[in-house]
Amino acid sequence: MKYSTFIFDRFPGWDYVPSVELSYWHWEDKSPYRPQTFAKLCGVSDEGLRAKLWTFEDNPMALYKDRDDPVYKDSCLELFLQPFEHRAEYVNFEINSKGVYLSQFGPTREPRTFIKDFCTGEPAITPFQINQDGKSAWGIEVLLSEVLLSEIFGEAFTVCEGSIRGNIYKCGDETPIPHYGACFPVTTALLGFHNPDCFGDIILCRKVKDCEQKFV
Repeated sequence: MKYSTFIFDRFPGWDYVPSVELSYWHWEDKSPYRPQTFAKLCGVSDEGLRAKLWTFEDNPMALYKDRDDPVYKDSCLELFLQPFEHRAEYVNFEINSKGVYLSQFGPTREPRTFIKDFCTGEPAITPFQINQDGKSAWGIEVLLSEVLLSEIFGEAFTVCEGSIRGNIYKCGDETPIPHYGACFPVTTALLGFHNPDCFGDIILCRKVKDCEQKFV
């Protein structure tokens, strides 16, 4: 499965970036709770990777306040990326509606390393709220700069045409109704979302005719 998107010389605004709905839901022990959730991702030359995630969820739970708190227990949006084709390691950024985030690095679910323990850089995270057709949504914008990704992985990362891998999630482990939505389906509860074998392809290209503006 894949999501095709664009590389821009400069960021033109989110209206020009194709979106995808998170439509795979997992491990529902109670009545299904499936807040409609969307994502967009693109590359910007000499800048980095930009993502926008949002979910139509009233009164999101946001108890945690400090970096690397277990925000996945809150109402949470998550971005997992494996930007180097030849590397097994991936990054996970998990973010609540206040913009508080947890960030880690490693090749597997356990063990993982907090990015702050070896990296001085941080992602740029901007929370936002929208109202659409009488419905409220909360979301976050994320910028992962080329400098940051290069520091995390210890080798130069440059936005270029090609494929990276990853997944995008909506969860809430300790919300009134725990829920686990994904852009690409996840096969096992044992690994949970830390399952890079289930990551999908994120195709970055410059020409509109080379990209399908849809989720396949």
